[in-house]
Amino acid sequence: MRARFVLAVLAVLSVGACDSGPAGPGEVEGRVSAPALGAALLEVEGSGINGFSGRGATQVYSAPLQGRPGVYRVIVLDRAGGELGFAIDVDDRGMEGPVVTVIQATDTGNLPISAGGVSVSLVR
Repeated sequence: MRARFVLAVLAVLSVGACDSGPAGPGEVEGRVSAPALGAALLEVEGSGINGFSGRGATQVYSAPLQGRPGVYRVIVLDRAGGELGFAIDVDDRGMEGPVVTVIQATDTGNLPISAGGVSVSLVR
């Protein structure tokens, strides 16, 4: 009986110690990667998105997509090329998503790269 009580207490404590990650307003960091990547056009979808900014030498330009609330077209570029860092300003870092899709990409010579060869990672 005592063993069950101890196990029950441990189970409650372990569930209480779980953290779903950061919450509240802030930024979700993003990185777009591909060999010789110069620029990418992204579609970013999610609720509570307030804006976008570049990291390092990466420049970012964004606009809401007409007729689709919560959807944005975002251009990330760096003339020197390489990994393109950006941030998404959100109401809640613990939010579901955002979902990022690569629409188009180019290398540093402005030649097309297959969107399938470009990876995007998000870090909260």
